[in-house]
Amino acid sequence: MKLSVYIVTLNEAARLPRTIKAASQVADEIVVVDSGSTDGTIELAREMGAKVFSHPWKNISSQKQFAQNQCSFEWVLSLDADEVLSSDLVKEILKIKKNPTFKAYKIRIGDMFPGLDKPRKFSKKYNLVRLYDRRFSTMPDDLTHDRVSVPKNLPVGQLKGMVLHYSYLSLYQTWVKYNLYTDELVKTALVQGKKYSKLRLYTEFPRQFFIYYIIRRHIFNGTWGIIMATTLAYFRFLKIAKYFEAKQGLTFQDNSLNKFV
Repeated sequence: MKLSVYIVTLNEAARLPRTIKAASQVADEIVVVDSGSTDGTIELAREMGAKVFSHPWKNISSQKQFAQNQCSFEWVLSLDADEVLSSDLVKEILKIKKNPTFKAYKIRIGDMFPGLDKPRKFSKKYNLVRLYDRRFSTMPDDLTHDRVSVPKNLPVGQLKGMVLHYSYLSLYQTWVKYNLYTDELVKTALVQGKKYSKLRLYTEFPRQFFIYYIIRRHIFNGTWGIIMATTLAYFRFLKIAKYFEAKQGLTFQDNSLNKFV
């Protein structure tokens, strides 16, 4: 079994080296698709042996679908530029490469905050299909969500090792990223004809804070948990606010911010 690892990037020179270094332990090929980096990301990726392609940004799922389609091998692993394979996961994938028993595998993804050497024990872990045979499953272009589409009747394996998610660089970077992402969500909502009740302007923030802090267990992330739950709840509110702004015919996007992500 040969394996391609694909990664999409935009100004990820600070985090990409750790991602590629870990991925190179399992990959027979690393594909990087960049959407206009100006910080040396492209040069760095090439120096580390990745195949690099440039592709204009449309949305996250479209970008990942394009990256998937540039891969040489049928088996692929989708990673973000801020995600690092743990040593346990590397060992698991190497065993799977010798004899895969499923056509797709789910991998748990745990958030890493400053000062942590591993995700907090009781914090929420996302569990997503990331390793798959693209002859059976695929990354669809569904406007915003980068979720692998797996046929309902296809059994999916579960890996024990984790992907370590180093999403946090600074509050500034986090706020800029989510500000741009809410623009994409609003554009998608308008295209799809979604409607949001005005009541959500009043209830979205407290409701989402409860969801992120309690239900999604940011409460176990200490100080960073309160920071991230508040931030995420605010941007859920901001999506609704931007929707009503757009319905009034007002602009809600400033593409000049792209260079800061």
